[in-house]
Amino acid sequence: MIDGFEGMEGNGPRLGTPVDHRICVASTDWYAADRVSVELMGIDFGIVGWLNYCAQTGLGEADLNKIDIVGERIADHIKKYKLHENIDQQLIWMKPVV
Repeated sequence: MIDGFEGMEGNGPRLGTPVDHRICVASTDWYAADRVSVELMGIDFGIVGWLNYCAQTGLGEADLNKIDIVGERIADHIKKYKLHENIDQQLIWMKPVV
């Protein structure tokens, strides 16, 4: 279960800004819960390295259309979270190794 009653954006966990999201995601599938949560936070799934690697190795389903969503629609609860100020440095993993 992921408690998103009050989320955090920006430079968390210590210097982040609270987000009044009031959302909860529950699943017996840890990967599906994280995948749905990223979507609810308005974050591009393509930049979340560990979730992508898990999908590529078959540890979870990345396609939201194949995840059984019970309850309200994801689209009705998306809040765009601000990313960390050094997100460009965090995304170095996406660049080709030379």
